[in-house]
Order: sequence, then C-alpha cells, then structure tokens
Amino acid sequence: MTEMFNKVIATSVTVSILGILPYAEASAAPTNFLEMQDSLLSQQNSLGQVNSVFQLRDIAPSDWAFDALRNLVEKYNCIAGYPDSTFRGDRPLSRYEFAAGLNACVQQIERLIVGGGSDVDTADITRLQALVQEFEAELGTLSARVDDVGGRVEFLEDNQFSITTKLKGEVVFALTDVLTGDSTTSTFPSIFSPTGNIDIENPSQQTVFANRVRLDFLTSFTGQDLLKARLTSGNFPHPNRPGGFQYAPNPLRGYQGGLAFSSEGQQTFNDIADLPGDNSVGITELSYEFPIGDKAEVTIMATGGEHHDYVPSTFSSWDDDNGGTGSLSVFGQRSAIYNFAGSGIGLNYDFNDSINISAGYLATYASNPSSPDIGNPFAGGLFDGRYSALAQLTIKPTDNFSFGLTYSHSFHPVETPFNSLPIFFNDQGTNLANFPVVPTQEVSVNSYGLQTLWELSPKFAVNAWFAYNQINTSSGTAPFGLGDYSSSTADVLTYGISLAFPDLLKEGNLGGVVVGASPYATEARVPEPFRTGGNWFGSDLGDDYTDLIAGNSIPWHIEAFYRHQMTDNISLTPGVIWLTAPNQSSQNPDVVVGTLRLTFSF
Repeated sequence: MTEMFNKVIATSVTVSILGILPYAEASAAPTNFLEMQDSLLSQQNSLGQVNSVFQLRDIAPSDWAFDALRNLVEKYNCIAGYPDSTFRGDRPLSRYEFAAGLNACVQQIERLIVGGGSDVDTADITRLQALVQEFEAELGTLSARVDDVGGRVEFLEDNQFSITTKLKGEVVFALTDVLTGDSTTSTFPSIFSPTGNIDIENPSQQTVFANRVRLDFLTSFTGQDLLKARLTSGNFPHPNRPGGFQYAPNPLRGYQGGLAFSSEGQQTFNDIADLPGDNSVGITELSYEFPIGDKAEVTIMATGGEHHDYVPSTFSSWDDDNGGTGSLSVFGQRSAIYNFAGSGIGLNYDFNDSINISAGYLATYASNPSSPDIGNPFAGGLFDGRYSALAQLTIKPTDNFSFGLTYSHSFHPVETPFNSLPIFFNDQGTNLANFPVVPTQEVSVNSYGLQTLWELSPKFAVNAWFAYNQINTSSGTAPFGLGDYSSSTADVLTYGISLAFPDLLKEGNLGGVVVGASPYATEARVPEPFRTGGNWFGSDLGDDYTDLIAGNSIPWHIEAFYRHQMTDNISLTPGVIWLTAPNQSSQNPDVVVGTLRLTFSF
C-alpha cells in the first residue's frame, strides 16, 4: 500500500499552476501514468479507468483537450505509459484520468522551466494554461482524494500491527562420550579413613545419544514488546547430576564430604533447568520485555531468568542462550558471572550509542513464601531467600570493539548439612569453588568481572573475560550437636579467551576455540575450630583448604568445535572438550569429551 501511495504522490496535483509555474520547484521524475491509474483506483480492466460517482463524460482522442495533452506528452515525455514504455494515446480517458495525466505534464514543464526553460515553447505554456482552466475542478478533486488516501495509509501503517504468537524452535541430537578420564581410580587424603586415604572410582562412561527440545512462543502486543514462554524437554542432565557424566572425583571429599565428582565440561544441551532428564516437558523460561521511551528497556522474568537475558551484551561471538549453534560448553558461552538463575527484573538504559548501563535482581525461590532453614533451604520468597543482584557498564567506543565492567552480589541463606547448593548456579566450576567451606548459616558473594569483544574482521573475532569472586561465610553451628565454627572467606577465579572464525571454509559456518579456567578456588580459609587439632574431627586441617588438595593445579578448559551449516535450518557440529587437572587436582586424569551435535532450528 505504501508503494502505491508513493506513486500517487509522484503525481500530486497542482491547482494554481498559472501563478507559480515559472518558479515551481523541481518535482519527481516523469510518472508512469497508466500504472498510477491502476494502483490508485484498483480497477480490473486493462485501461485502468476510474469507476466513480463523480465521473463525467470521457475525453475522446478526437477532443481538442486530448489532442493538446497528447502533443505535450510526445514533446516533453511527461508520461511513461505502459510497462513496454509506450503511450497508447488512442483510447478514451475519464476526466479524472485525464487530470492525472495533465498534472504529470505540469510537473515536467515546471522542472524544465526551473532548469532554464529554453526547451519550453510559449505556445505550449498557453495550451497548458487552457487545459488547467478546463480541468480545474477535477484537479482539485483529485488532490483532495490523494490527501485522503495519504491520511488513510498513514493511519494503517500506524495501526496495522496485530497480536500474533510466533513459534521458534530448536531440536538438538547429540552423540557424546568421555573419551579419556574414566575407568580409573583416584586416591586422596581423608580424615574419615583409618588409612588416611580414600579411593574414589571414576566409573566407566558409555556413549550417549542425547536430545533436547526448546519451543519458544513469542508474542508481541505492540510490536515493540515481547512475551516469551519456553517449553523445554531433554534427556541428559549436567555432569555430576543423576544420569549425567561422572568424572574427576572431588579431591576434598575426604575432608568435607559432599559431591563426589566435578561439574566441569557441562555442555549446552545439558542445560535442561531442573527437569529430571527423562524427556518430561516443563516451562523453563517465562519473561516479558518492553521499552520505556527510546532509551530504556525492562525485562520481567517470571521464571528461568538469568542475568544475560537483559544485559545488552555478554561480549561473546556465539552466545545463543545455551543453544545448539554456538560453543559446545556452557563455559564457552560467556563469563560465569551472568549465570545465576531465578525470577526478577532487569533494566538496561542507553545513554548514547556507545554507553549503556544495566542492572537486575533475581531470586531463585521467589515462589516459595516459607522462611529458609536447614530443613527447607529451597525457600525465602522474593527477598528473603537466595538472590543475586547485578550491575553492568557496557562501553562500545567503536563498531567492532566493546567491553563491560560487571559487579554482582549474591546471597545464599541456610544450606542443607554437608550438601550445600552450588554457588555458581549452573553447576560450573570445581567442587571447592562451589562449596569453599563447611556448611554455614549464610554465604555472600561479591563478583567483579571484565569482559571484552573485538571483531577484528568479518571473519575473525576475539572475546575474553575475567571474574574475581570474593566469598564470605558467616559463623554457625554445626549439625548433629558438633559445636560452633567461625566465619571464613574464599577467593574464586574464572577466566577465558575465545577465538571465533565466522564463515570458515563456507559462508554460514563457524569455527571456534576456547581456552580458559572454570571457576576454581585460589584460597579457601578453614574456619575455626578446624584449623588446629582438638576439633570434632580430631585433625589439624591448617589454614587453607587448597593446601589439602593433592596436586592442586589450575583446571584448564580447552575446547574446539566447527559448525557446518548444512542448510539454513540444519547444522552439524563436531567438537572436543579437554579438561586438564579437573576439579583442580593433577591427581585426576585429564578428561576428554567428544561430541557430534546435530541442530535443527526453525
């Protein structure tokens, strides 16, 4: 409809041509007269004649006016004619059709006069004046109709949006296996064993055929907002969860108890939220985002929200919300500082094209009104339970370079005895990073992050991140009447660098390399009375839990993948994940996970 209106505007009517003709401003190019008729009046016959109640006698080729206009058309080329570039000037025209053609010639002659006028014959101007006087009424009526059509088109463009729900889906098939690092036994010190050591088996892991389905229902009510409801189903959960891979035993299990294996190496299709991994279906994300003015946007997350859902950038070349088209691992998607999940709200505001500030708040158990305690840790509602608040300053000085400064504070209330909930909600990192001390009444974490993305060329980009996490624990009373213990602190680091190769070997393909370290503890202070003998374990643990780790080392994560875009909707991604010193102990064998991922996007 807009295209038709533009054609009509190109032949806008000039009613008072007699007074302004010599000074008229140059107008549009010569108008395709008969195409304009067909578009404006929507008639079905080949002549495109007006079927109007105001129609008067047709102008026949034998009439003086017709002959005068035809001479002007042929001399000044002011009507292009039919698509074959001919003007069929031997057919009758209605008076309104004639007026439209006349206006086209008026505009063409105006343009010639403004340009110098040497090619315009005075007799032709006289002839044109006579035609304008004869058809002044039709010119005026046509002008009014054009204005009316313009108003209607503008109204339709402003109000044509209709509420529609769109379906966006992704299906992942994956063959994955632990190629090395299973079927072994790791030996670590233990205060619970008479021998002073504990043997932990790395059970044999078999090849797995995993799947995950995501269906996103996207609804907009204004054309600028978005209501998102995600259904998820999958059959293969995170490592160390029931049904997931098991490797890299906890080197401090002989001191702390707790989880037996590492959560490192989690792949994106393992992200099925809290679903049991039996292909049951659940709502894993429900959110609504809308703008406030031209610079601000608000995101309300009813369930399954994460901080990366509302910040303008996570400074990643392939962050697809743990989808099936980017990195194999969740670690490779983005910095772990964004990965806390829950219900809440996020806001981002553009100061200008280069500077954005964003902030958000998420509560993990917002729907449970009970007060949290040891017997009921999954509670606290919106403000009294486990929560995280994040703020980020995003700076983009150039089109291809950006960086962000991020701060996050999280609070974790009462935990279950000897089985604390992981601090890094998506189960990233080593056991000590997630459970740096014995169970306490409260844990608070202050995280400071720096992220950057540099797109050096359309086919090469680098992104990197670094996050320092300061963990503070309160004093508390041990379960089973074992006594009190003091507060404590721990330091946790995570960092990485990714190299992206878009369109590698073929347009649409993507090559990627990730090197970094999942969250690991560099220091974890032992609370009193555990540091010296005389505690209920009867052992001297020293000042730092990291000193108790046999072969304490940086747990490197090295990943390489190549996404081959088979069609617009189907991609195949082979890749490997290599974990060195997993669970930050060189006593554990290196783990290599191989994956072949097939992704259907629609």
